[in-house]
Amino acid sequence: MAHIFKHPTEYSKGIIVFTHKEFNLFNYKFRPNQMMVRNPKVFLNKSYKNLLVKNYFDKQIDLIRNKYLIGIHWGFASKDIVSPKWVDFHMTANGTATFVNNPFIIPLNSANFTPEVMRNNNIEKYWDIICVAKNDHKKNYPKLLKSIRNIYDSGYQYKVLFIIASNKNEDSHNFYTNILDDYFSMFNSKERELFTIIKTHPETGFQGFSYSFLSHMYNQSKVFTIFSQKEGECRVIKEAQLCGLPIVVKSDMEGGGRDYLNKNNSIYFDDYEQAHKSLINAVESYNNFDFDTVNLRKDLSESSSIEKLHEYFKVLFENHNQEYDRKLTNLDNLNRRLPAHYFDQSITWASSEKFRFTTTDITNSKMLNQFCNALDLE
Repeated sequence: MAHIFKHPTEYSKGIIVFTHKEFNLFNYKFRPNQMMVRNPKVFLNKSYKNLLVKNYFDKQIDLIRNKYLIGIHWGFASKDIVSPKWVDFHMTANGTATFVNNPFIIPLNSANFTPEVMRNNNIEKYWDIICVAKNDHKKNYPKLLKSIRNIYDSGYQYKVLFIIASNKNEDSHNFYTNILDDYFSMFNSKERELFTIIKTHPETGFQGFSYSFLSHMYNQSKVFTIFSQKEGECRVIKEAQLCGLPIVVKSDMEGGGRDYLNKNNSIYFDDYEQAHKSLINAVESYNNFDFDTVNLRKDLSESSSIEKLHEYFKVLFENHNQEYDRKLTNLDNLNRRLPAHYFDQSITWASSEKFRFTTTDITNSKMLNQFCNALDLE
């Protein structure tokens, strides 16, 4: 989203944090791939637009660096990243990104700024299993549906809740568009009384769920699960943990999803065929887990992490012989701002209504130009 953390002053540079997707675009290299074979016209058109962005960024980067320190927020598992000279720091979870060289790393990501409303309210449970996620293919919903089917076939009448954030245009190449059809074909009417799917309207996307609503749903549930093989920081796992839920995920899940999991607060499964047994184990013993939400809040709540962020920025500025004045801005909703999941009219380069249901990453030269104009680089 090109998050502006700090504006420059007479004595101190400002701070900008780009997303990993913007980082990849600004470092774009023309590489033929399978899309070129399937649809060469689309591939070449996209490549041309990407090269326009990169060329424009290359022309602007010195002006930006004169006034700002630049960071990258890593929101998806990535390995062996080469940090270029124009990047001054990286924000990443311990399990999310690795680097070839030795850049300045701030070990905080969007999940470390989880809203205070995500807390254990000790209310009565209604749902046995909850999953909160988009319905893209990375979430492995078909395997999760099969596990719920196996649970019912094993004689357990669990109440299950899927909360799904929609995208406006969900194509079958990127999204599990058959989820509702499979839901009706795999589960009979009696089972559907137990198993509920809530999906936002495409016009609201992931903006359609308030955090107070999600916190209430977590608190009404016994166990949280997500079946992804690969994630980034996976904020929903941290939200569920702070609300006191044990977590069930794959044992070799890549990314930062397992960063705060241990034998006291989670159960792993090794393969999807046996995952239902881990879910049953978690539900039947959910009162026996030790969540330690007090210490988790020290690492994952926005109030605790903002002070840590000041300390890391202080060291960063000292390394650049700069004065750090602690005058940060746009500190609200960092859990959504940093991964470009935040939308409002103040983000002039991404303020149209289409950003209600998509990320606000800079994706074209027009957006990059509008962003640079907002920085007043002259």
